[in-house]
Amino acid sequence: MNRVTLRRLLVSGLLLLAALIAALTASPFSPRVSARQEVSAPALSCAQDPTNLTINGSFNGSTYDDPTYGNIAAGWTPFSIGAHVPQFQRVTNEQAPGDPFGSQYFDLMLPFDAGIYQTISNTLTPAKSYQFKIGYALAAQDPGVGQNRRVNVIGRQIGVDLTGGTDPRSATVVWSQVYYDGIAALNIPALSLTLAAQTSSATVFLRGINTEELGAGLNKVWFDVACAQLLDPQPSASPENVGQISRFVLQHPISSTQIFLPLVQSACAFAPTVSSIDVGAHSKGIAADPATNRVSVSLYDASSVTFVDPATNIPLATWWANDTGYGNGIGALNGKVFLATRDTGNVSVVNGLTGAFSAKRSVGTLPFGVGAANGKVWVANFGSDSVSVVDATTYAVTTTSLPAGSQPALVATASDRAFVSLFGSGVASLAHTGALLGNFNSTGVGSFGVAFNATTNRLYVGNRNTKQISILDPATGTVTQSVTLDQAPYALAINPATNRLFVVLADTNQVDVRDGASLDRIALLAVGAQGLDGGDGIAVLNGKVYVSNNAANTMSIISDECAP
Repeated sequence: MNRVTLRRLLVSGLLLLAALIAALTASPFSPRVSARQEVSAPALSCAQDPTNLTINGSFNGSTYDDPTYGNIAAGWTPFSIGAHVPQFQRVTNEQAPGDPFGSQYFDLMLPFDAGIYQTISNTLTPAKSYQFKIGYALAAQDPGVGQNRRVNVIGRQIGVDLTGGTDPRSATVVWSQVYYDGIAALNIPALSLTLAAQTSSATVFLRGINTEELGAGLNKVWFDVACAQLLDPQPSASPENVGQISRFVLQHPISSTQIFLPLVQSACAFAPTVSSIDVGAHSKGIAADPATNRVSVSLYDASSVTFVDPATNIPLATWWANDTGYGNGIGALNGKVFLATRDTGNVSVVNGLTGAFSAKRSVGTLPFGVGAANGKVWVANFGSDSVSVVDATTYAVTTTSLPAGSQPALVATASDRAFVSLFGSGVASLAHTGALLGNFNSTGVGSFGVAFNATTNRLYVGNRNTKQISILDPATGTVTQSVTLDQAPYALAINPATNRLFVVLADTNQVDVRDGASLDRIALLAVGAQGLDGGDGIAVLNGKVYVSNNAANTMSIISDECAP
């Protein structure tokens, strides 16, 4: 259902050509156009402070050449998690004010997930608290015209492995939030961690995550002023509650998380608030997992997953799904995230807390929507008119069935079955074995959004062609009620706690809120820009509704709790 147009392809090609011409005709440093913002210089750079435990935290002129990565500042080691490796340079065109020794820079036109790390060896005192931070973290994009622009699709992050390990994918690494804001660069509070040492060593990771696709421009990251210092005075609180780290620990046991069960309210006023956060380029599918209390957002270009903490609405981490296909639908179940990659026909599995890659399995052609429940994962293969069922424990593809319909799109799950919208014919009801339980053509060609309320036993289907929303009997497929909208409905979600239906109107960048019983409109809310490829992602967790805004590179958060 991806609506990529010829216009977008032509624009991408022109930007790529312009950037190549600029690179061939300019001096070695001219592609690294200054992106400096006006900021006041710090009184003293902590990188130059004698108490700083990092080696070459100022990224001075001492360098070495790595055959794969390029020019690296002495004392640091490059790493790359994603499929594409950026090129590194130590440059002097951008650095922190008051620290004029240069910075570590890297760039690439493709999505990347990379950075540098350093192990601080035999200098920490166990149980003592230290602050680890990056004082300067600049990101910018050059669309090929010799000018940098600030964009909110390049994340920066700092991580610390208190065991001294050097694998950025390890569960022992504690990460800060991913900071996507392209305006700020200096002394960003989010890029700081306060931790108690476990041993005498620790490894610091400085990470840049570009989520923008090829053709948008040359994507750039600068790091400067890396600091690790003993806190003086020492905090009185326990180490896990010191400073900011209490918000960012991803390794807590799943069993310790409270699971909120839905309750139907007899009277529940709607008093929404709507906010948005940056999650990376071209956000696509959204999945919510009560077991981990996490919301997962798929990023189309980078084939990555951004984890969001619903308690704080903060992006915690972005992890690559170990596939080069475009990230599409996403499902989450019991601490595992299942990401469909469109062009490669795969589903990748990552840990819902740490982002660690677990498995990759082949499904059908052009996998689109994903749904997960009761130990099973259903994947709608739009291009091959099939639905694959994946065992959520063994990751085995147990079956790929061919429902009596065409173009499977989105998935809504019940405890023992899945309802798959068929854009070419209606809706299919499939068992966990993949067996066809029902072929409902009552909603017809154009059926797309689908949602199921187990509490009221109602199935909701939206039709983009007829602009209708219908309530179906989930056993027979009989339409019991319907309403026609002014705009085409895209993805649907139902909050069983309030019995409110949320409908993405991608063509007008809105969410239509409807009563789940009568389908009467309750509110019409503005969200972020959907663009040509939006309208697919919406999920509900703990009184909040999450909507992916594909063109805005954001996620909208709508409160939906009972008000007096």
